[in-house]
Amino acid sequence: MNYWLDLFTGTTWQEFRKVGANISGFREGMRPNARREKAGDVFLCYLTGVMRWVGALEVTGPSTLVAPCSTRF
Repeated sequence: MNYWLDLFTGTTWQEFRKVGANISGFREGMRPNARREKAGDVFLCYLTGVMRWVGALEVTGPSTLVAPCSTRF
């Protein structure tokens, strides 16, 4: 099992929660890291600005390319 850092701003955290808090995204430049993620790995969620750990997400399957969210950050 590997642990990965998943950074959120206040805005991205709100958007994440608004859509069900069950999928996380990343910038295109991070795609090589996404290929290394395996089921059972854990994303440790950190909320910048308030400097708090806010969650942990378990990877359940391979990363897939989906359309970007409608909000640009």
